[in-house]
Amino acid sequence: MMHDNMRREVVGVGGTKAAGIGCAVFTWIAVCAALPAQSQDTVPAQSQDTMPAQSQEISWRAADVWIISTRNLAGCASSGATGTGLRYWRLDQQGHWHRLDGEAFRAADDPDVPTNFFVHGNRTTRQLILADAWPLLKQLEHHAAGRPFRYVIWSWPADRVSGTARKDVLVKAARSDTQSVLLAQCIRSMSPEVRVSLIGYSFGARVITGALHLLGGGQVNGRSLGQPVVSRRAPIRAVLVAAAIDYDWLAPGRRSGLALSQVDRMLVTRNTSDPVLRHYPLMNRRRSSKAMGFAGLAGSRLRGTQQRKIELLRLDRSVGKAHAWKNYLGAAALRNRLPVYVFLDPPH
Repeated sequence: MMHDNMRREVVGVGGTKAAGIGCAVFTWIAVCAALPAQSQDTVPAQSQDTMPAQSQEISWRAADVWIISTRNLAGCASSGATGTGLRYWRLDQQGHWHRLDGEAFRAADDPDVPTNFFVHGNRTTRQLILADAWPLLKQLEHHAAGRPFRYVIWSWPADRVSGTARKDVLVKAARSDTQSVLLAQCIRSMSPEVRVSLIGYSFGARVITGALHLLGGGQVNGRSLGQPVVSRRAPIRAVLVAAAIDYDWLAPGRRSGLALSQVDRMLVTRNTSDPVLRHYPLMNRRRSSKAMGFAGLAGSRLRGTQQRKIELLRLDRSVGKAHAWKNYLGAAALRNRLPVYVFLDPPH
C-alpha cells in the first residue's frame, strides 16, 4: 500500500525509525521519491533518436501528439534559447514516432487548434512517460468530441539520481527550475495566436509556474528569457495538480509572482490528505512553506483580478491519502473541469 511504502522509506533513510525533528526533516524528501506517479504499464525505452511504437487507440482526427524531450539538457538551459537543444517527436496515424525539429513543431501552430502541454512529476522515466501521459490524452479526446487539438508531452530528466533520496529530490527541484526556462522559451517561440494550456503534476507544477513567471518578465534563480517579453494575444490557461510549490509563490513579489499575469484562468487542486505534500515544509526545513497542493493558496496575499483567475478544487475525499498522478486524474471533479482549462469546452 502507498502508506506502507511511505513508512518503509522513512525508516530506510536513517537506518532506524525516524524520531524527532532531526530525522523528520528527511520525511518529505523520502516519501516524495518513494511515491512516484508511475504505472505498471510500460513501453520500451527510446534511444536518443527514436521513440517507441505506440498502438494505443486514439482518435487521430482530433489529437496531434508530440513529445518534446529535454532529457539531454538536465543542467543546461542556454541551448534551448533557439530550440536547437530540444528533441521533438510526432506520432503518425499508424502509431509510429518520427523525429522532427523545432521548426516542424512551430509550423504546426494553428490559431484554431489549442496546444495542451502535460508536464509530468518526479521519477517518471523514459519508459513511463506514455503510461502517465496516455490517460490524460484519452480524457482530452473524450472532451474534444472530434475537434482538433495538439497534445505535447514535456519529457524532462526526472529519473531517480544515484545516492540518497534527499539528493534525488534536491536535484529534481533544481532541474525543474531549468525546465521552467526551457518551457518558457518553447512557448515564446510559438505563434502568439495559439491558445496554450499547461497541465502539471507535482514538480511539473513548479516547472509551469516558473515558466509563466519568466514569460511575465521575471527571473528563476537569476535566469530570465533575456529579451523583452512580448505579450501573447491568445490566452494561456494552467492546471496545477498536487503542486509541490510553496502556497504563497503566486503572490506579488514572491518566487512566481508574475505567473498569474500570463493566464486568464488557473485551476489548483488541494488535498489535505496527500501524504507527500503534508511533509513538504520539511524539505527546506521551513515549517511556514506549506505546499500549494496541500494547503491551497495564500489567498490574503492575492488581490482583485489575480484572485478571480484562480479556481481551487478540493480533492480530499476523491483522492485521499495518495500522491499519484493516476489517482488525481481519476477524480471525477478534476476530469469534469478539464474542458474549460484546455480550451475544449462543448461548442455553443
